Amino acid sequence: MTTATVTRRAASVAVLLAAATLLTAGCGDGSGTPPREPRSTSAARHPATRSPSGQATSGTFNSTDIGWIQLMIAMDDQATLLLDLVPDHASDARVQKWAKPVATAYRDELVQLRKLLARAGVPDTNPHQGHDMPGTVTEDELRTIKGTKGAAFDTLFHAAMREHLDQAAKIAHSQRSAGADPAAKRLAGRVEKTSLTWRARLPKAASTCC
Repeated sequence: MTTATVTRRAASVAVLLAAATLLTAGCGDGSGTPPREPRSTSAARHPATRSPSGQATSGTFNSTDIGWIQLMIAMDDQATLLLDLVPDHASDARVQKWAKPVATAYRDELVQLRKLLARAGVPDTNPHQGHDMPGTVTEDELRTIKGTKGAAFDTLFHAAMREHLDQAAKIAHSQRSAGADPAAKRLAGRVEKTSLTWRARLPKAASTCC
């Protein structure tokens, strides 16, 4: 992966998170004075906003929450496909041992993310399909890695998972700061912690230095 690609990916995630925050909707009567909060329904206390992809959301979610959930689902879906290659492609026993519990944890994380998306009333679609997003193993990369075995696979696997975990931790940290839904922020806290832990335990490939 080239330096230009890494730089472009880092810039794109910054734009995504900024856009998600700015897309949080607000309502007023045109007078410049914020409307008083009604005392009645929960829906009135938590007016609908719109997700980065345009769907109306409800409850305590803001656009940053939805943007993070959708991005993490896209990232984790692809990472799970990569992790599933390990049993038949990796030669390093440490990689085999590391990948098994991580794959299980990712599947559980995806269930939790999709529950949040359903509670927000947002369809489970992938707005990032086909995009070269930071921390996401693209279809082209997945095909390339799938075509290797042994030490070559171990090296490519290490690089892809390292980038994924680094990015997952970064955007989870941003979600904790800019998100609104308490459950989404709690999950982001767990994602940040586990991503950093798995990153620290990721076996070093023979041809890598870090």
